[in-house]
Amino acid sequence: MTLTVRLDAELEEQLDRYCRKRRQTKTEVLTKLLRDHIAATSGGDKTPYQIAREFGLIGAFASGRRDASANRKRYLRERLRAKHTR
Repeated sequence: MTLTVRLDAELEEQLDRYCRKRRQTKTEVLTKLLRDHIAATSGGDKTPYQIAREFGLIGAFASGRRDASANRKRYLRERLRAKHTR
């Protein structure tokens, strides 16, 4: 597929310098940037099971939490806050 992109003069010069420095074509650079961006922003590919597993909500028996099912909302909230704090 061919894609035409309009760049302002400054961005075009920056892209040219970047490509020359790394000895890559503009196509190679832009394709990699697009792939990386799409991969980074498409977190919706995970199943609910995978997300719960990452947050430690599955496998509670091994964690020693005897109240995991009763307090699941609290544990999820704590994990989300910890993940998004700076």
